[in-house]
Amino acid sequence: MKKSNMIKFSAAALTFLGISATGVKPVKQPAQAASKRIKVISKQYVTVWANYRKGRHVATHLKKDSSHFVYQTATDSMGNLWYRIGKKEWVMAKYFNQVKSAKKAVKAKKTKAKSKKTKTVKKARSAAILAASWSAPMGSKARAKAVVSLAKQQVGKAYVKGSKGPNAFDNASLVAYVYKQAAGVNTGSSTKSQVKKGIAVDPSSGFAEGDLLFWGSKNKPYNVAIYVGDGKYVTAAGDQQGVVQASLSTYFWPSRARRVL
Repeated sequence: MKKSNMIKFSAAALTFLGISATGVKPVKQPAQAASKRIKVISKQYVTVWANYRKGRHVATHLKKDSSHFVYQTATDSMGNLWYRIGKKEWVMAKYFNQVKSAKKAVKAKKTKAKSKKTKTVKKARSAAILAASWSAPMGSKARAKAVVSLAKQQVGKAYVKGSKGPNAFDNASLVAYVYKQAAGVNTGSSTKSQVKKGIAVDPSSGFAEGDLLFWGSKNKPYNVAIYVGDGKYVTAAGDQQGVVQASLSTYFWPSRARRVL
């Protein structure tokens, strides 16, 4: 083998073993790829440690809002999560938040914008329905549909005796609120006044959407509800249940009904 080739071979072998031909150690290859990027959220400086078990303090402090890559994670005997951000640089995970990638941030922003747009569209549709119901003549289906739609939107709200809404109702104030907002109709604020509105409906002949259903005496019923179709009604049932949608049953059939629209 020629001398020049022998020298080249020897240099290559030494480099492979981690020793350069000039006697200076070669630059080490990068560590394993980072798994994520984190950002300091602590209001104070974050201390860096040489080891997450019994390490010594490395003379380094990380400033708030500074970001770093994570190359390894580990959990100590106390259950604390640690991140390795350098060769011998460990920090406690509780002082950091994960940084979203630009792609994820854009996606999150688009999702938020889309959600906001959907809510705006729904509000606009509801407003259009209510506006149409106000201009629609009495007895039209538009007003009844608006009443049913708004009544269903109240399901899940609290029952508070004497409250007039919009966050809490009793059974009479729920009816008063829905009819006023959805159809511009004043039903009065008590079951005593509401049972006199509109025209009487025979409970045995079936109900139409928007009808008022009553339970109790003829002139002073103890409960009122709004019929929403398909054998269901919406009412403020009491402290435990709040505003609910329930189904009609033979053992709890309304004693009276009135058609206001």
